[in-house]
Amino acid sequence: MNVDRTLAAAALAGLLAASPARAHHGVAAVSLAGAEGPGAALETTSALQLPERSLFVLAKTEYVPFQQRAFAEPENKDYSLFSNLALGYGLRPWLAAYLFQPFSVKAQDAIGASAGVGDPSLMLVLGFKYDEGLRLVPEKESLDELEDWHFSLWASTTLPIGAVDRRDDQGFYFEPDMQSGFGSPSPAVGAAVLKELGPRLTWLADASYQHFLAHRYDFTRYQFGGELRVDTALAWRVHADARQRVDLVGELLGLHLSRDREENADGELEALESSGGAILYAAAGLRYTAGPVSAAVGIRRAALRRLNEGGEQQGSEGLERYRATFALSWSVGL
Repeated sequence: MNVDRTLAAAALAGLLAASPARAHHGVAAVSLAGAEGPGAALETTSALQLPERSLFVLAKTEYVPFQQRAFAEPENKDYSLFSNLALGYGLRPWLAAYLFQPFSVKAQDAIGASAGVGDPSLMLVLGFKYDEGLRLVPEKESLDELEDWHFSLWASTTLPIGAVDRRDDQGFYFEPDMQSGFGSPSPAVGAAVLKELGPRLTWLADASYQHFLAHRYDFTRYQFGGELRVDTALAWRVHADARQRVDLVGELLGLHLSRDREENADGELEALESSGGAILYAAAGLRYTAGPVSAAVGIRRAALRRLNEGGEQQGSEGLERYRATFALSWSVGL
């Protein structure tokens, strides 16, 4: 039986997560789920589309404490706290727009914390499904039709609004990765796929790449390394009725970071040692959905890592003690 637009907006209420990458990076990911239909992960993007003329609101926080290294004393990066407010709107059954506004606190031993509003991100998501051929997501889908293969393509960019001139307690500029913003736009593209493997199990996967443009700070010229992500997840529905459901989620999250680059004495951008590398994260989470409201908690850690000059890195991906996430979201049809 087809579901009308208002009920679909409620049924697809779920988690819209912004999944931070480095201690200074943030990449927007979209995950939608309801009391019925496919499940969703915490960090892996879902290919389900936000229904037309529906509004989505998210608040999310991630706490990231870092491993302490003797060589970095007394200025080890201690922890980062990433928060995000996100708004989404269904422009068409197959097209949705999102706005993400981050806020971060980045604490560094002995020299204080850098806190402030980060660069907002704008995202457009195009949704497809496979039903006797690949086509755009239709206006209405039954629960049976939601079992079809679903795909999405998305593009986003940050807007350079966050501060890039914050100073520590000693009056010196924080390093670029401790600043609130990037200083320049950072475009990204991605794709996602989703398929229900049975009445209780959903498989999701995505791939994305984010590029960072160089920026001239008051104290240096710097370019963050590009980020390539490949993620996969399984969501297992352990309980569900007409109004609520509980899902257990397991994820493997692959991240490859190119080296950062900084201006040298000749005025050229030079690849930096002790930056970049590859990490495979393992994550587990619990999601509860009741009507139009969804809450999720999760934790992830590096299962494998191969960092460039890893013994000389501190406060970067792969060197977290863990990443703990809480998110709360709500949606309504307009």
